[in-house]
Amino acid sequence: MAKYREIPCKYYIALGQCRKGRDACHKSYCQHCGRYEPRAKVRCVNKKKMWKQRVAGQDV
Repeated sequence: MAKYREIPCKYYIALGQCRKGRDACHKSYCQHCGRYEPRAKVRCVNKKKMWKQRVAGQDV
């Protein structure tokens, strides 16, 4: 399953502007670009797992 990367690439400037000369649109092409590098190291939280743990804790 593909990982959805919401963190913008460090080469992404604005819509249609990329430092690597690509057609920059963060919602589609930039996420699948081979040159994608995230701007910052951010820990992605698994919200589904957190919700299941919270619900399981309430049922006990």
